[in-house]
Amino acid sequence: MDILASRHIKLFTSFQGWIVFFLLNIFVIPLSAQKSPLTIFPMTNCPRSEQQADIWYFGEKAGIDFQNGPATALTDENVMTSYKSSAVISDSTGQLLFFTDAKSVWDRTFNPLPYSPALEGDRGVSQPCIIIPQPGGSNRYYIFTIDILAFKADNTYDTKGLEYSVVDMNLHNGLGDGTSEWNVPLLTPVCQKLTAVYHQNKKDVWIIVHKWDSKEFDAFLLTAQGVSSPKISNAGPVQGGGYNDQINAFGYMKASPDGSKLALAISGTNEVDLFDFDNSTGAVSNPQAYTFTVPGISPYGIEFSQDSRKVYTTLFQITGTVPTSPSKIFQFDLANGWNNPLVIDSIDGIRWGGIQLATDGKIYVSRAINLLTLKDSLDVIYNPTRPGLDCNYNLLGNIPRSRFPLSARNCIYGLPNFMQSYFERPIFTHDSVCYGDVTHFEITNQSNIDNVYWDFGDGTSSNLMSPTHAYANPGTFKVRMTETFNGKDFADSAMVTIYQNPVVALGDTILVYSGSSVKLHAGGGFMQYQWSTGSADSIITVESGGNYGVTIKDFHCCTSTDTVFVNVFKFYVPSAFAPEGVNNIFKAISMYKEISFEMHIYNRWGQQVFESNDIDKGWDGNMGGQKCGPGTYAWVVFVDFLGNDIITNGKIVLKGTVTLLR
Repeated sequence: MDILASRHIKLFTSFQGWIVFFLLNIFVIPLSAQKSPLTIFPMTNCPRSEQQADIWYFGEKAGIDFQNGPATALTDENVMTSYKSSAVISDSTGQLLFFTDAKSVWDRTFNPLPYSPALEGDRGVSQPCIIIPQPGGSNRYYIFTIDILAFKADNTYDTKGLEYSVVDMNLHNGLGDGTSEWNVPLLTPVCQKLTAVYHQNKKDVWIIVHKWDSKEFDAFLLTAQGVSSPKISNAGPVQGGGYNDQINAFGYMKASPDGSKLALAISGTNEVDLFDFDNSTGAVSNPQAYTFTVPGISPYGIEFSQDSRKVYTTLFQITGTVPTSPSKIFQFDLANGWNNPLVIDSIDGIRWGGIQLATDGKIYVSRAINLLTLKDSLDVIYNPTRPGLDCNYNLLGNIPRSRFPLSARNCIYGLPNFMQSYFERPIFTHDSVCYGDVTHFEITNQSNIDNVYWDFGDGTSSNLMSPTHAYANPGTFKVRMTETFNGKDFADSAMVTIYQNPVVALGDTILVYSGSSVKLHAGGGFMQYQWSTGSADSIITVESGGNYGVTIKDFHCCTSTDTVFVNVFKFYVPSAFAPEGVNNIFKAISMYKEISFEMHIYNRWGQQVFESNDIDKGWDGNMGGQKCGPGTYAWVVFVDFLGNDIITNGKIVLKGTVTLLR
C-alpha cells in the first residue's frame, strides 16, 4: 500500500498562563436593575504581567505589597518620609525598581542613585511626582515633578513648574541611574495636580497637568521618541489668583482607569469637577462642576473606582493644628449624574487626605491629624464599585473600623501617585481560553461576599468562589457573576471567548530523494513558531531523514503541535544476480511506484540486451529467448516522479554495472 495514502493532522492543545487583567471593562450594579452594563473586549490567553503598581512606599517609611494575594504591610524602607504623594515604580512582574518623594530618588536596595542631584519638585505639593516607563522597551523611566508656587506678599511667586528627569535602568549594574536629562523644564506655572493614563493605543502615555491662573489643561504625550508638545484644552473654571488664593492650587486630579474621564478637587473654591478626556487626542471637554457647602472643610483627595463608574473625594479642614470640623468622604455615582454625591463616612479629629485605588480593587485613604501627629493605619473602601454605603467603608465581614494596619509605620497626607491605567482591572478575570483548556474564573476583589453565583453562558453554572469550567465548543459566551452580601445582590457580566486552536498541517510522511531537500512550512500569520530543530522561523529546510515537529502559537496564545516524518530514500539496484539462483531477476527496487520508468541494459559491445518501462519487470538474463553469457553488463535507469508527494531535484538518471553469474 502507498505509504502516502494515509495522511492525518495531529493537533494538541497545551494549557496557558494567567490572563491579562485590564482587557475588560465591566461594571457592578444591583441585580434588581435587571440589566448589567456589558463591555466586550478581545480576551487573550497570553500570560501578561501588569504589576508596576504592586509596591507602595509613602508617608513616614510606610509601605504595602499587593503582589501575592492579600495586601501586606512593608517595613523594609527606612529612608523616605513623604508628606504628600510619593511615586513608586516596579517592573511588569512586580520587582521594585525605584521610588521618590519628588526630591530624592532611591533604588530597590534603598540607596540613592549615584547620579542624584535633587529633583526640583516640592514635597508640599498635593501630587508632586509620578513615574512613567518610556514606551518602546528602552528601560528608561521618566520622573515628572511639580514645584510649589512660592507666593510673596506682592502676589509674585517663584516656581519651577512641571519638569521631567530620566532614569536609565540599564545603568549601575541594573539598579538604574540618572541621566543627563534631569530637571528638564516643560511648563510653568502649574497647579498641584498631576496624573497620567494610557493613550488609546495602550502604549504611549498622557501626562496631564492644569496650568495656574488659567482654564488650561496640558496633556503631554510620552512616546518612544520622548515627550511631545502638549495638547492644550481650555475647559472648566479658572484655577488661580494671588497670594490669598494659592489654596486654589491644592487638591488632586485623577484620570479614570479606562482613560475616558478626569476628576479634579479644587480646595480653594470647594469645587469638584468632572471632564471628558479623549485618550486618542488628549483633549479635555464637557466640564461638570459640583460645589460643596459643608462648613469648615474643603475637597482634597479624589479617585475613581476600578470600573471608572464611581468617584470618591475627601474633604477636610485645611487650616489649624487639630481639625475641629469633621472630615468627610463622598461618593459620586456617575450613573446618577454629577449633582447627587452621597456621604459615605465622617470622622472627627482626623484629616482624610489623598486616596488611591490599588490593584486589589480597593481604595485606600490616608489619615493624619497633622504633620506631627500621624496614624499607623489606612482607611479602606472595600467595595468601591458598589453604590452608596454598600461600598463598605472600613467595613470588612461586617466588622466596622476594619482599617489596614501599617505595622507601626505611619501615613501622612498622601499615597503613591501612579499611572491610572494600571488599575483598569475587571471585576472578575478568567484564564485559559483556548478550546480544550479548563477555564478558571477569579473574582478580583473578594471582600464582603457571602455567596456567589456564576452563569457561564452555556447552560451551566457554579456557586464556587473560584470555579473552573470546560466549554464544550469554541465560541463567545456571556458570563454573569452575581455576588451576594448581607442579602443584597451585585451582578456583573462579561463576554468570554473560547478560541479555536490554530491549525498546522505538516502531514504524516514526506519522501525526499537522496541529495534533495524539502521545505517544511508551518503556515503564516502566527505569533510564534518553535521547531524541534530549535528554529523559530515559519519555514525550515530539511535534508536529513527523521521526525520533525513544530508548535505554533497564535495571537490569543493558543497553541497546536504537528509532526512529520521525512523519509530520505534512493533506488536500490543490485550489483549481481544469478538467473538460476535465489536472486534470479535483476531489477531496480523502490517503495515508490508512481513514476515514469525506463531501464536499459547493454553488453560489452554496446548492444541492448534488455529494456523495460515497468519497475516491477526485471531482466532474467536472457535476450531473444537465449541465455546471455556470464559477465559484466552496463545499465541505465531514467525515473520521473509523476506525483507531487516526493521531493527531487529533477529527473533521476541512474547508471551502473551488474555481474551476470551462471
